[in-house]
Amino acid sequence: MSTSIDAQQQMYEAYASSYAIFLKNWQIQRQAALDMLEKHLKSNFSKQPEVSSVLSVGPGPGEFDKQLIHFLQQYVPKGQTLRYVTVEPNHVHRQIFEATMQSAGLGEVDLEMHPVTIEDFHTDEQFDCIHYTHSLYHMPNQERQLILKSLNMLKDGGVLVITLETEEAVIFKLMEQYVEIVGNQEYWQESSCVEANKLRKTIDDIGLSYKFETYPEYLDASACFEQNSEEGRVLMDFLFQANLRNASSELNQQLLSLVDEVAFEQNGRKMLYLPTGTFLIPKQ
Repeated sequence: MSTSIDAQQQMYEAYASSYAIFLKNWQIQRQAALDMLEKHLKSNFSKQPEVSSVLSVGPGPGEFDKQLIHFLQQYVPKGQTLRYVTVEPNHVHRQIFEATMQSAGLGEVDLEMHPVTIEDFHTDEQFDCIHYTHSLYHMPNQERQLILKSLNMLKDGGVLVITLETEEAVIFKLMEQYVEIVGNQEYWQESSCVEANKLRKTIDDIGLSYKFETYPEYLDASACFEQNSEEGRVLMDFLFQANLRNASSELNQQLLSLVDEVAFEQNGRKMLYLPTGTFLIPKQ
């Protein structure tokens, strides 16, 4: 039992390390999701919108959560404090999240963090907003169950926001190619990642109404092509969602060629196209 727990902890640590490098090189458009949420709030309330409780599923290091809290504080009813609950099983990301919140200058916020997966999270509390921001990838084959569970945890008038990359994002192609080459050995995912098109089919199958918008995002993968670059090595781990530290030089070169095939040049940098979409699903 302890061996499996240790392996899980090691996987979390490896993922957190590679994600930090990915985040550093990710040209992300977080404002797009905030704009969608603001439009929804203003169009669905006859008076000033009110938001007093949020559930963040898989917040990682908390960079988007910091932005979201600042944004939502304008909608907190007078005399109340924003309650912000998070569900994050990765112990490294929990530590970074706490540090991010402490340095963010957020003012009065009731923060509560649960060190469990969303599947194991149980509460009678209901929320004004629940969001999965680039986290649903890591819950394969659970999409339908989690959407229904999340909608049941919303207050009347609440909204579920899910942001993830679209099927055009080249990272999915790279992960598929890795599995074709070596199988699931050292692969971090138990099965293929969910992307926007697959999620849309699930939402349509449930019969939910929703709004969906896409927007371009990019990754600077130049470090992958720098000789003996530790940052590049870690970034390769993230792109293929695998531990490549002990991979042969031949395999590493083969994988690097795959990255080169999907990259494009911009101002002397090697860029990858990672378009993203946000679903906004009201309580219904």
